[in-house]
Amino acid sequence: MLGQKKIYEEGRLVRKPIMQAQYIYSKPTMCLHCHLIVEMVHERDADPQKGAWQCPRCGHIYPFQHWKIRKQAPRKAEAA
Repeated sequence: MLGQKKIYEEGRLVRKPIMQAQYIYSKPTMCLHCHLIVEMVHERDADPQKGAWQCPRCGHIYPFQHWKIRKQAPRKAEAA
């Protein structure tokens, strides 16, 4: 029953999940503006094209499009 809320509708018990946290937290990362190691945040429903991570201390914004994410493909062995 954890994570659920009791709601009575039309005389019967209906269980609905409680809203999840509205922010997503990153791994500990150093902010290039305030030079502190913090967990960056963004809203759960942030747009991948226009959204951004934000430093909770100084408010510096890091747009998602500036982060380089490599595909997880196996690397080719170099010819010696």
